[in-house]
Formats: sequence, C-alpha cells, structure tokens
Amino acid sequence: MFCNILKRSFQANIKNVQTFNVLRRSSSNGPQGDIKDALDIEANLFGNSDLKHEPVNTRDALRKNRTKSLGARKNKEPTVPLAPRKKSGVPAPRLASSPAPLIKDIELNLEFVRLTLHDPLTSTLLTTVRSRKRRDKNRQIIIEGRRLIREALQCGLKMEALIFSQKDQLALIKEEVGRSQLESGSKIYKVPQHDLKTWSSLVTPPGLMAIFDRPSDKGLEQNLTEQQQLGTRPLPITVVCDNIREPNNLGSIIRTCAALPCRQVVVTHGCCDPWESKALRGGCGGQFRLPILDDVTWEELSSSIPRETADNCKIFIAENNQEKWANHQAIDYAEINEIGAHNLLIIGGESHGVSGEAYSFMNSVGDGQGKCVYIPLAAGIDSLNVASALTLLLFEMRRKLNQPTGSSI
Repeated sequence: MFCNILKRSFQANIKNVQTFNVLRRSSSNGPQGDIKDALDIEANLFGNSDLKHEPVNTRDALRKNRTKSLGARKNKEPTVPLAPRKKSGVPAPRLASSPAPLIKDIELNLEFVRLTLHDPLTSTLLTTVRSRKRRDKNRQIIIEGRRLIREALQCGLKMEALIFSQKDQLALIKEEVGRSQLESGSKIYKVPQHDLKTWSSLVTPPGLMAIFDRPSDKGLEQNLTEQQQLGTRPLPITVVCDNIREPNNLGSIIRTCAALPCRQVVVTHGCCDPWESKALRGGCGGQFRLPILDDVTWEELSSSIPRETADNCKIFIAENNQEKWANHQAIDYAEINEIGAHNLLIIGGESHGVSGEAYSFMNSVGDGQGKCVYIPLAAGIDSLNVASALTLLLFEMRRKLNQPTGSSI
C-alpha cells in the first residue's frame, strides 16, 4: 500500500514538472510578470510533495469530529428565548360598555332603563327566577300580565323589578307601579319584544313581566285583618293537596280555598310547584291571600294543625274509588255533620288519587276522627275534575259550619 502511495506521488510530480516547462516556454517571450507567476505556481506544486500519507483510523476520526462539535457548542453564545406568539383569531379585549340610559317618562310619571336586544342584564334578572332551586332560595316569583301584577301590588307584595315591552300595557297600571317605585325602589326596564317573548311562558306574551317577593307572614296577617273587618272570617279548614301534578288544577284549588276562605293550604311533597307560572295564573291571585305550606312531608303534616284544636280535629279524605270505600267508612258529602274545631280535607290528583300515606295519617289520628267522603255521580261518570269536586265539598262544609246547630268556630 505504501509503495502505491509513493508511485502516485512521483507521477504527480512529473506532471507538475511538465506543466511548469509548458508555462516557462509560453512565457519566454512574455513579460517578466508571467515568469514570476510561473515560479510561484511551481513552488506551490512541488510543496505538495512533502505531504506524508498515513493510514487513518475510523474510530479516532469520529472521536475527533465529536470533540470539535462539542467545543463549538460550548463556545456558542446562549440564545435568548423567543416571546410566545399570539394565537391568531383571539378577539381583542372588549371595552366596558356604557351604562344603559335612564329615561324619565313624563306621561307615565315613571323612571325606567332602556335595554338593548340580548342585553346580559335581562338574562341575569330572569334566569334566577326561572330556576326553581334559586327561586325557592330567594323566595321570589315571576308574574306575567297586568291583571296579576296589579293583584300582587294590591295584596302588598314587594316588586323587585318590572320588565315591559309595550308602553300601553304599562300605562294601565302606572299608578300602582309608580307607588311601588317610590315606596320600595322597584326597578323598571324596557326591553325589545323579542327578548320578552324569549323568556315568556305564554304563546302570546302580554308585554309585562314582574319579579316579586313571595307573600310575607306580615302581609298575610294584614290581609286577614282586612277580611275580618269586612265580616269575613277564615273557615277552620286546611286543604291538603296529595299527588296534584297539574299546575292549572293546583292553581284552581288555591283559588277556591281563597274564595271561601280556608285557613291555609298544605301542598305535600310530590305535588307540582304552587309558585310556578301556570299555577299562579290558575290561582288568579289566590296565592297572595292565604298561607301556603309547600313541600310538606306526611310526618310534618301534624304540625300544621293548630295546637288549641288538636283534640277535636276531624280528617276527611275525598275519595272516588269505590274499592277503597270497603276498607274505610265512607259517607256522602251531603251527610257531613260532625264538623270539628279544625278540619283537614285531603284531596288527591285525578290520575293517581289519594296516596297510601294519606290513609296512614288518618288512621294514626284515632278512631272516629277520620272518614272518607264521596260525591255521587251518574252512571258511566267515574269522577269530577279535582277543582270542581273540591268546590262542592268546601261549600257544603261551609254551609254546615254556618248553621246554628253546627259546631262553634
């Protein structure tokens, strides 16, 4: 191998000499500068003959190259980290919107705030009241329509906020609303009809929607005092609703109880919400005029009976199922003669009827204190509407209570 390297080097030197001779002959007649360039070329060419050719170890060569690369990395200046790039499509921060203008309407003599379409304040106001959990926690209700709003104001309920889209509807109750705004500081908002329709539970929104606090004990006592001054005393009757699942029926029951009036209404656990919009419309203001105990269990029912009448409390179950009459003493509603110092009338829903818990409660009171009551019907008719049946029973009981031979109230 070494001999081959020497041979190739010798051949290269001979070729360099031949190249030099050619250059010297070509530059003999030329200027002196060409001769000098030729001599420089010759020195460079023959200088390569001193190079030594040695065998190369591959492992050593790779090790040297790796050492050089690591040294170059150490000597390299540290790089400054680049700032994170902003993602494209991220919206710029929104500027705080200016507050809605306050409008003083001279014609209505009211102050209200005009809200734009899809204003977040509208959702904030109505979302809380539409949720039953939050509504029960805050003890608030939502009312639609000028008639029911006027009824609530006349009964002394505190109006937190009024939302309207039609000025002509607000003008019909401007006096009551204006009084509430002065006394309670009620807020009034004007919103587009589209927003009011979105939050309304009616097919055709009436253009008025209000948020009220539920009737307080003080307000109910004041209403009771006013009734007594007019010669109307509440009957010693508590109506217990059992398995009433239809809001319209529950509202009608409360309306009938307020018309007599009864002492109170107890809505047991499992019934629909008496403060829901449909129940409020069915009650026509009845919820504002008499006490309502909501979501009461059968274990808690006994505490609703006045203590002074606990020893002479009668229980009546309105029952239209003849199969249950065989196990319990049942009488015609016209034969109700034994009226107690206080009376519980339990009425069930049309679909589910009276529950077994109701009969267990009646049996726990004692013998002779509870009876089933039915309404005779024509052949082929199974039952009456629950509100209609309750109306017959209550007015018959009121007639017996007002008779001179009846038990004293």
